[in-house]
Amino acid sequence: MEATLKTAVEHWEMVAPVIATPQTKDDYHMLLANFEQAMNLFGKRDNGPLNGLIVAMSNAATEYEDNATKKLKGNGLDALRYLMKLHQIQQSNLKEIGSQGVVSEILNGKRSLTLRHIQALAKRFNVSPSTFIDE
Repeated sequence: MEATLKTAVEHWEMVAPVIATPQTKDDYHMLLANFEQAMNLFGKRDNGPLNGLIVAMSNAATEYEDNATKKLKGNGLDALRYLMKLHQIQQSNLKEIGSQGVVSEILNGKRSLTLRHIQALAKRFNVSPSTFIDE
């Protein structure tokens, strides 16, 4: 066990930046690109050699997203707009809400998010449903 820890410490300088919680939007996008590459290389194996790395990268991305949404001041619609911008998502990509027309009405404040919409958005963005509920 000591040899394993020693090896990890020796390589930590190269591994740490790959799993660090992003501090900027650019860091976040780099993490997502690295995560996607790791998933393409190793993610399809249940006991792949880099499963721990993939999990750590996923956790770092989630932490960044959680911190980004906590900084939001506004309502559920503002949070949705922000998350769409953060993830570079267009209205047409939110099919879990409905047609592009429905999404447009929601984003323009002509229609409210339903419970079904909120649950689908929370799942898609991996955030609490309360993110989309006005206080």
